Amino acid sequence: MAKLAVSSKRKAVYQWLLARIIAGDFAPNTPLVIDELARTLDVSPIPIREALQQLEAEGFVVIRPYAGVTVSDLKPGMISEIFVLLETVEVISGRMACLNVCDDNLVEIERLLRQMDQVLDDPDEWSQLNAEFHKLICQCSGATLVTDIMERMLLHWDRLRRHYLEDVFGKRIDKAHADHWQMYYAIRDRDPDRLEAVVREHNRSALKDYIDHLHRSGYGDDQVPVVWSLEAT
Repeated sequence: MAKLAVSSKRKAVYQWLLARIIAGDFAPNTPLVIDELARTLDVSPIPIREALQQLEAEGFVVIRPYAGVTVSDLKPGMISEIFVLLETVEVISGRMACLNVCDDNLVEIERLLRQMDQVLDDPDEWSQLNAEFHKLICQCSGATLVTDIMERMLLHWDRLRRHYLEDVFGKRIDKAHADHWQMYYAIRDRDPDRLEAVVREHNRSALKDYIDHLHRSGYGDDQVPVVWSLEAT
């Protein structure tokens, strides 16, 4: 029995469920039975229901009246949607960061990048720091709504890459990390146009590699649609 030791039971249940959905412990379309979860976590059904409602709002579960709760489906074609959103949000946050970043922010970004330098051979650790990097740029931008969107998109991306892209993701880390340093230099130099160009190339080259991998894995064009040109503009 997994006893929760967090003051907010709803928050603890939410974090526990989300972590297992993203990790794939609860696979797509898996039924989630409230009473069973309550027994597993040693809580009443109330925080379970509240956490599931939040997860539904964020797109991680589906709640159907009289049919119960299931983990949301995860189709490979979602990668195009996620990368369109990530690119858009990264351009907005990056350009705003070029205008609003302070010296302390730059020190923090550089410190994080140097930490990432040390884990290039550890995809899971690098991925976690990658999310922190993109959220940090959002925070430097001062755009609260953009930060909220970024955090949600990064969670969906983490789930997708664990399910479909584990092998190819690790092979792209060196290139992706080099792009991150170029983003940092553009922000440091307060150059929003250069930042935007780096972000667009970063996302579109990644998406092209991931789509190529999915095609090699047997997914057709109808399953993995390309929603915009993969060439940076």
